[in-house]
Amino acid sequence: MSTYKNLIGKDVNFLTTDPDNAEAEGQIWYNSTSDAFKSVVVGEAWSSGANLNTARNNIGSFGIQTSNVAAGGLAPPDTSLVEEYNGIGWSSGTSLPANTYSAGAAGTQTAGLVFGGIQTPPGNTGSTNLTREYDGSSWTSGGNMGNERSQTSGFGIQTAAVVAAGFLSTTTTTANSETYNGIAWSEGNNANNARRNTGAAGISTAGIMFGGGPPAAPNNHSEEYDGTSWSEGNNLNTARLIASQSGAGTQTNALAFGGSADPPVVNATENYDGTSWTTSPATLSTARYAPGCGTATSAIAVGGRDNSTNQSLTEEYNRSANVITGAAWASGGTMNTTRRYMAGLGTRPAALAAGGSTSAPGLNETANSEEYDGSSWSEGNNLGTARVGLGGAGSQTSSIAAGGRTPSDVDATNSEEYNGTSWTATPSLSTGRRYVAGFGASETAAVVVGGTVGGAPGGGTSQTATEEYNGSTWTSGGAMNTAKTATNGNSVGTETAGLYITGNAGVEEYNGTAWSEQNDLNRAAPGNGGGACGSQTAALFAGGPSLSASTESYDGTSFITTASLATGRNYSGGAGATSATGTIFGGFNSPTSPKTTGVTEEFTGETSALNIRTITTS
Repeated sequence: MSTYKNLIGKDVNFLTTDPDNAEAEGQIWYNSTSDAFKSVVVGEAWSSGANLNTARNNIGSFGIQTSNVAAGGLAPPDTSLVEEYNGIGWSSGTSLPANTYSAGAAGTQTAGLVFGGIQTPPGNTGSTNLTREYDGSSWTSGGNMGNERSQTSGFGIQTAAVVAAGFLSTTTTTANSETYNGIAWSEGNNANNARRNTGAAGISTAGIMFGGGPPAAPNNHSEEYDGTSWSEGNNLNTARLIASQSGAGTQTNALAFGGSADPPVVNATENYDGTSWTTSPATLSTARYAPGCGTATSAIAVGGRDNSTNQSLTEEYNRSANVITGAAWASGGTMNTTRRYMAGLGTRPAALAAGGSTSAPGLNETANSEEYDGSSWSEGNNLGTARVGLGGAGSQTSSIAAGGRTPSDVDATNSEEYNGTSWTATPSLSTGRRYVAGFGASETAAVVVGGTVGGAPGGGTSQTATEEYNGSTWTSGGAMNTAKTATNGNSVGTETAGLYITGNAGVEEYNGTAWSEQNDLNRAAPGNGGGACGSQTAALFAGGPSLSASTESYDGTSFITTASLATGRNYSGGAGATSATGTIFGGFNSPTSPKTTGVTEEFTGETSALNIRTITTS
């Protein structure tokens, strides 16, 4: 009789803990601690990725899951925006030469194509035959297609691509197809079915096109292309209009997702094995038209539209032995005193909030101080001077708060140290100012910078001045290149490695002596009022104008989008040693009184773990 080892080539191991590597796939082992036989199985699922900076549909999407481009689209209005995805978050790319939507796309992030679609340089609202080539940094003109078309699909690479079906001049559904050799398009054999809004995947000599409508009602047709002609394949299980440029994989291993079954949008995913389509257990979290691409085991769905709203959602599909959990914010304990414009200090799970304004309209300065232990906030001893817009630095047991605006509308020079129990007065700042930012490791190594002299929030004269504290005196440090105020952003870091982030006055880093300009946020200006947490090389900037929930992470060089806050807000506090342990709390979150919140959220980055299952009998 054959044994498991004879059949599989591996023993059934006896272990006290589960293995943590991909080599466990296909193995069976006995875990003596949990008294169970276990194995690793391949699973498939969609998980949340970082949101686009701009919600939109009818995007031209090309590349792979970890190196993707989202070009153009309808925001509305139509746009030339380009965003690039690195598998973690989105950053701004070079814009298309013209506003473009409903175009076909193919290729990679550094050698891509966008062709056709509806482009709107002055007065032109019809389909185009133009081709744009992308090298990862700039767009150049390629050869024109023989036919103007939109709502089309494409597949292949920059030097060997295929375009098929779509709308000719936005009025006539077509079966026409063309091939591109990197220089010019040439007429190919027609597909068997005229349609638009199809999905597609594959290479120029082995492609597949599926779904779509002639012109509105969805169909489930599937056709395969061999480089010369089209032949009928087996049908999708769900007839659907699929967002132009949606689909992933190859002719023998493809993926279809999302779309509209007329009228409802769907979240269904189907896998193609070269012969037939099967419905996957993996579904998009939000049913929608979802442009996307990638492989049949690692795909991406980008933005799109549900029944009524443009989406900024990104979802990642993975078929593997690992379970991917997307980055996310989770609810923490609620502050006892709601507030904005506070000093946020410390780490997770040891944060500190001091001062701020407790409600709006108007500024209601408070001296209240609270400590966070990772699950709940508790009252601490109050500041000696109530104030709003003060800067803070240090930890929960060794911190300093300085500057701000007092209830009598004075630009405070006051500075106070906290030892984990109480606040005591220290030497004052050289220059009184409000809405300052602060960073530093402790009460003996702190920096206060920027702010305004006079003025309501957003008013006054912005400052570039930096002051450093060594535990006994404040001295002048290097001036910022651009004046900044903490109503426009916030700062993180240590005395010799600081970071100041704003949406309208730029981003700068401090090395303990001088400030240097860095790459800006991806969000459009002003983009102000976010809360910051982390370090100079691993920071988060969350929230902003119009009670935004958007979040961007910084790696010491550039910003990319990441998971959004659950509660949109601005003027919040932040704490955390790195972005992975970032915490945001408080802020302004409502147009109605009291307008301030005590909600706390904690960030966790994307994780990957083996899909371990216990073997049972039934």
